[in-house]
Amino acid sequence: MIKVTEVVREIIFDSEIALHALAQGYLNLSAYADSIQSEVERRCRKPVRVGTIVVALSRLARVVEKRDALLPPIEINHIAAKTGLVEITFDKTRGNRDRLQRLYTDNEFLSADFFTVTYGIGELSIVVPSTLKKAVLKHYGKQKPKLLLEDLAGLTVRFDEKCIWIPNIIFALVRPLAMKRINIVEIVSTFTELTFIVSQNDLQEAFIILSSIWKTA
Repeated sequence: MIKVTEVVREIIFDSEIALHALAQGYLNLSAYADSIQSEVERRCRKPVRVGTIVVALSRLARVVEKRDALLPPIEINHIAAKTGLVEITFDKTRGNRDRLQRLYTDNEFLSADFFTVTYGIGELSIVVPSTLKKAVLKHYGKQKPKLLLEDLAGLTVRFDEKCIWIPNIIFALVRPLAMKRINIVEIVSTFTELTFIVSQNDLQEAFIILSSIWKTA
């Protein structure tokens, strides 16, 4: 038999907004119970009273209050922006991997102020300044890229080393951008850095959003 409490838990943990409101103590339990009643009944396959759902929510509230915050405080040390980037993606073949290795021996790329490579399961993605676009394409010769995306920018956030052990740090940085419908083309990360590759048209707004977190951290 499917328990009402288990179903209510599944539903509320699927909603970040409802879960956060419950944890903070400002979720209207009766109104929320009424809004999910039909879904609870569907999953439980039986009639369920609103009062029963309210009781389940009340019990959950005592549990989630003891959990760490879904959005942890972020201590941003520095934010840097780089404009005029281009992303070039190729299939991950042996030949393309060899061509990529040759880029690492080219002084023009070694001295570039922005040069990232992502090895995926089936693709190789390169992000470089647009001034190096022709050089990348020359290295790959007749190989046609799967993607050639220009007019990009990189927004790099640097944070303390301890952040690697804090759950939801990346989520806490992505969330405010997502709330403003900022399209994140790529995410590149290292130990204490997270770089968002976005359209150059979105850079200013994205910078303002992340700077507001930096100032209030």
